[in-house]
Amino acid sequence: MRVLLISHTCQSRTEGQPKAALLSRIPGVELKVLIPDRWKHYGKWRPTDVPSPDQFDCKVGRVAWSWAGPAQFYLHWYPELPRIVKEFKPDVIDLWEEPWGLVSVLTCRVRNRYAPEAKIVTETEQNINKQLPFPFEKFRSYTLSQADYAVGRNSEAVAILKSKGYAGPAEVVPNAVDADLFHPLNRQECRDKLGFTGFVAGYVGRLVEEKGLGDMVDALKNCPKNVKLVFVGAGAFAESLQTQAKTLGVADRITFLPSRPLDQLPEVMNAMDVLVLPSRTTPSWKEQFGRVIIEAQACATPVIGSSSGAIPDVVGDGGLIFEERNSIALAQSLTDLASDSDRCRTMGLLGRKAVEQHYTWQRVAEQMYSIYEAVCAR
Repeated sequence: MRVLLISHTCQSRTEGQPKAALLSRIPGVELKVLIPDRWKHYGKWRPTDVPSPDQFDCKVGRVAWSWAGPAQFYLHWYPELPRIVKEFKPDVIDLWEEPWGLVSVLTCRVRNRYAPEAKIVTETEQNINKQLPFPFEKFRSYTLSQADYAVGRNSEAVAILKSKGYAGPAEVVPNAVDADLFHPLNRQECRDKLGFTGFVAGYVGRLVEEKGLGDMVDALKNCPKNVKLVFVGAGAFAESLQTQAKTLGVADRITFLPSRPLDQLPEVMNAMDVLVLPSRTTPSWKEQFGRVIIEAQACATPVIGSSSGAIPDVVGDGGLIFEERNSIALAQSLTDLASDSDRCRTMGLLGRKAVEQHYTWQRVAEQMYSIYEAVCAR
């Protein structure tokens, strides 16, 4: 089975390449991955991590229109794609790109002309049902009309595809975590190394308003004095959080740490008593998965998440859910866990079990292979 995977996510050594490497090791799979030579990630140009040849067959393609005006990366495409398809002759083309992207439309057209027997798998994370501006709604309709199988990162994303007219087979394939890197460590040693004391509720990620971080600070004033917050990351909202903390008189109970490389995050996750993801839904965004949830749970750290988007489904039995934007409810969840270490431990173990069952890179690669088999058999 020859599989062409087109994915800007696979430009990253940690975010996409682990799945590609495991797919390439499945007997009978001949995988080629097309990634962009340049990409803008949260407003910053990100260099391409070129994998070694023994990991998988990777083509770094010249990408056109990689950051085109308000459309940002949704107009990117690969001038070399026709040649690649003609030479590789794929059985499956996996579009790990949104279906309304120009790259998805052009890939379908290239398939129809040069490899009409190849099957198209389209993937999406979008979990807000909205009418896209011209021409992107037409792009999505065309891609969905050509797709043989659809993959959503969450159940809402799959439901939206169906509401847009997609009638073919579809299923949820989640994000994944390196469960060998993120695993339980000696929690006290991690706390001592980082200087954490008391009951530590932490957040890891971008410091931006839509993540609901102000609700964490607001909740702190209604929590016992031993409850403390740790923010790990960077972003424009940091100054506002610091000002808010001073105004509420809780600044001495909050620690800000800079962003850390992935291999240092397991230590941070193990030093926390609970991870908090208090995301707020906006008209244009809600939490599509929350990868940090499974990173914490892989370390057997329980999670308190808001009701935004996919968070409740991902947290599952490994934590608690509060109504988004409700800092009083968040404070109650923090207070409950701060007074019940056994409950924290039980939730942490359940979270780790869920990661091993559903959210490892190996499990996700196996799920995608099953989809490739199914779509080829149709």
